[in-house]
Amino acid sequence: MSRLRFYWNLYKAFLRTSLVREMEFRANFWAKMLYNALWLGFFLATLKIIYRHTDSIAGWSESEALVLAATLYFIDALISTLFYFGLSELPTLVRQGTLDFVLFKPVDSQFWLSLRRINLDQLGSLAVAVLLGVYALTRLEYMPTPLNLALYIGMVLTGVLIFYSFHFMMMTLSIWLVRVENLWVLSDVFAQIGRFPTDVFERALRRVFTYILPIAFLATIPTKALLGKVSAGFLLFALAWGVVFFVAGRLFWKFALRSYTSASS
Repeated sequence: MSRLRFYWNLYKAFLRTSLVREMEFRANFWAKMLYNALWLGFFLATLKIIYRHTDSIAGWSESEALVLAATLYFIDALISTLFYFGLSELPTLVRQGTLDFVLFKPVDSQFWLSLRRINLDQLGSLAVAVLLGVYALTRLEYMPTPLNLALYIGMVLTGVLIFYSFHFMMMTLSIWLVRVENLWVLSDVFAQIGRFPTDVFERALRRVFTYILPIAFLATIPTKALLGKVSAGFLLFALAWGVVFFVAGRLFWKFALRSYTSASS
């Protein structure tokens, strides 16, 4: 119990320092907010142009696609807020030898690397994603049941956990590759494919993106859960996948540290 309190207090310290950092560079904070708003505007404009020429794409109406966009934007903002940029600095820490200071700290290294940098500029994006989702559901004249909403939240958290684990494993490769600074591109490709409903792909690819490389959990499956198109039992499979990815990432990190050569050695 005391150990949990220690990590909770440490996380609160991370949160305070992140807030101070954002307030020191307020212009950068608002610039990021503007960039995120422009990105969403461009994405929605593209969606609008596509649906000017059709009423449905792979069974997805324009309003359902808006729910998908809101889910994607929400998950992307969660990922960016919680861990993405902190983990993306791991190759730099390895190259500069400053990873040594992390490993010598009396705290779990994965916890420190994953959660020390919280990007609070994404909070506005989270709020916009929720408003966009409410607007899309209003257009559909659809009110999710409490069960569907619970499934949606579970699927969203599972999607975040899967992406976190995948991104962590990609960054861990820097232990061997050392000077490769753009490993984040591998995770970005994973996310880019997840921006599309997996129904647009061939059946074989849909199965791959659901049961082998679960990209579908980044937006498609959570959206279907909200719209009542996924059974409650499927959440157990999703949670199992999330746990498998997390454990794999944890074991891969422990294995990689055996090959890590300290900068002082």
